Amino acid sequence: MTAPQLSPAARSSFWPSFAALVIGACAMGVSPTFVRLADVGPFASAFYRVFLALPVLYAWMRIEDSRSADGKGDSPMFTTPIIITGGLFAADLFFWHLAVMNTTVANAAFFATTAPIWVILFGWLIFGRRPNVASVAGLALCMLGGATLLGDSFAVDPGRLVGDALAAITAIFFGAY
Repeated sequence: MTAPQLSPAARSSFWPSFAALVIGACAMGVSPTFVRLADVGPFASAFYRVFLALPVLYAWMRIEDSRSADGKGDSPMFTTPIIITGGLFAADLFFWHLAVMNTTVANAAFFATTAPIWVILFGWLIFGRRPNVASVAGLALCMLGGATLLGDSFAVDPGRLVGDALAAITAIFFGAY
């Protein structure tokens, strides 16, 4: 059995894609710290997090629209799946910012990044897609790695259980999103 051969275009797009992945992971890693340092409430922080991205997203939308044949987008603006996805994303932001303010940054990040568990569970329970052994093993390895990285900083403190629960709820909405 041989590995599939990538086209030259796929090979040349690997490094920019990989760099974007690493930059995105680093940004996600430091974002809870910035939420804490923002000196605003959790909802204002969530609002500005989305609001400040709007100019970039608008420019991206205009570029994509200009690439279509008629200069307009191919799909309707607000379909039911888009509205549901937006609601799930809003719930994710709502619970995530509350979690960051009510538990440790480490716990909030760890619990919130358990979203792949929910993706696998939702895929299995809702769509009937049984996870394969490699997916479950990879997920277990990631969770073990995350727990190892947290090490001693992971602590279940009765005073922070609400924040930990909010972070776990975040993961459910993030996985559904």
